Amino acid sequence: MTTSRTLVQGALAASLLFGTLPAAEAAPADKLVIEAGRIITQAGDDIENGVIVVENGRITAIGAAADVEKPWDAPVVGGPDFVAAPGFVEAHSNRGMDRSNENLDVTPFLNVRDSIDPVNFYFEDCKRWGITTINVQQGNNTVVAGNGRIVKPTGMTVEEMTVRPNYGYKISLAPKSGKSRATQRQTLTRAFGDLRRDLEGKAAEAKQQADYDRREALGQGREQEGADAPGRAMGGTGWTIEGLELVDRADIDEKVLPLLEMVEGRHDVFLYCGAPMDVAPAIDFATANGLLARTTLVLDDSCWKAADAIAAAGLSVVLDSNLVHVEKDPVTEEETETFVPGVFAEKGIPFALASANNSTNSLWFQAAVCVGHEHRDAGRDTGGDDRLAAL
Repeated sequence: MTTSRTLVQGALAASLLFGTLPAAEAAPADKLVIEAGRIITQAGDDIENGVIVVENGRITAIGAAADVEKPWDAPVVGGPDFVAAPGFVEAHSNRGMDRSNENLDVTPFLNVRDSIDPVNFYFEDCKRWGITTINVQQGNNTVVAGNGRIVKPTGMTVEEMTVRPNYGYKISLAPKSGKSRATQRQTLTRAFGDLRRDLEGKAAEAKQQADYDRREALGQGREQEGADAPGRAMGGTGWTIEGLELVDRADIDEKVLPLLEMVEGRHDVFLYCGAPMDVAPAIDFATANGLLARTTLVLDDSCWKAADAIAAAGLSVVLDSNLVHVEKDPVTEEETETFVPGVFAEKGIPFALASANNSTNSLWFQAAVCVGHEHRDAGRDTGGDDRLAAL
């Protein structure tokens, strides 16, 4: 009986498998060749008897063994009995940091780079769980959180782990500890309102100074020096400030500059909704501030009830690790279970999964549940056994 094994994709595969190579066969650690009897690519049909070439942590070639040139100095792992498959991507996580949130409400000037601990056990566990990429964002107990980062779970420094630095910001519509929903939204509205008023004031001052300089130059019969605008016009699809091109961006407080860049559509935003009642305000907030095009909703499992509004807004979502929402009737005490991914799939809403552990809330288990649920429904539709493909 042949045993089929799964290799982890890309840079993670290299880090896991180098240790199995005899020292005499060791090659530069920036190259690796993976041979497999079957390669699952997610980009088309499976590749039989294929080869994957990894250089500097990136896949540079993949295909049938006869069609791929293998570097002569790269170690070769795997073989015909192996199956190579893409690793899991953790679409949203606040693990791997020394703390997931700060006490301050609005902290876009912070960066998770300073909180990520490369030797945190979570990253070591990710290697065992087949997770190759993690979108690290601060937790939901915030109003506006710090700048996130996409990392891989290998490397002894944050720089070695980094796939994409300075990626995304978390904003929460659900109340953080000690706040009600009213005070949460008031704090969020005030943060962007204060930004707008501050920029309007700076633009007015700059315009007034530019007019004074122009009149002075005319009165002295000379050309105005430094007539070119020191800044740039404000972009974005929400509100804009006329005359902001007269303001040097270096004169804008670095604590609020990230908020301006969000409004201009220069950053992805992860909006957390802890209940269905948060979804409509989240969409309104994102629309008013020009964030909608780059917004992804991070949802509690109960937010499936707002799926129609989410579909109408054209947003993608990251689902809670609990895929089944259970609700008890207050009168009959009967429980109703709703398979959350099924609701979003039916509405045509793109969704990603997020894990919480390595068992029933893991990415592999969640993916299997989604596939099993789909096949089970297909069995019911065709009059077959409703246990078809169930776990």
